[in-house]
Amino acid sequence: MDRESLRKLLDGIDSALTEDAVLDIRGGAAVLALGLGGRITGDVDVLPSSRFSEDALRRACEQSGVLFNPDDKDRVETDYLEVVPEETLVLPTPSPDLPYNTVFRGRRLLVRTPPAADLVIGKLKRLDPEDFADVAFLIQKFGLTASDIKESFSRLPIRFRRDPVVSDNLGYVLEDFFGG
Repeated sequence: MDRESLRKLLDGIDSALTEDAVLDIRGGAAVLALGLGGRITGDVDVLPSSRFSEDALRRACEQSGVLFNPDDKDRVETDYLEVVPEETLVLPTPSPDLPYNTVFRGRRLLVRTPPAADLVIGKLKRLDPEDFADVAFLIQKFGLTASDIKESFSRLPIRFRRDPVVSDNLGYVLEDFFGG
């Protein structure tokens, strides 16, 4: 999905919801929702901090033609929502001083993204070329500084701060975008 189809997907879910829902999203869908053009993704990563009735969201997804937590996402050929398991989530602990960005507000559905620096940190485990482009977009659009990125990194759970891939990729981002 691209930016326009993400908007249609969210509109469809919103129209089908029978109760209020707040979805916090990350990944490709988050950068699309924040305005990155030329990007596509097949899924919407929903964070555990979201607030929704699973039954109501599942029904709304079904009615709008969107899969919800597919069993075998590698074989899925359509757009889907996936609630990201907490244990695999490379994302800083939220800060009360850094509000989430509202990217969609419908009749019943509110969609938000974590702060931009937190989204950058969420890209560090993989940091493939597409992730690198997402990082560049976020840094430029939100005017992020090296201090913003480091502060966000400091809020990561310790297991991810100690992960050599994550910490090495942090170093690459700091070097490439801020000179060190």
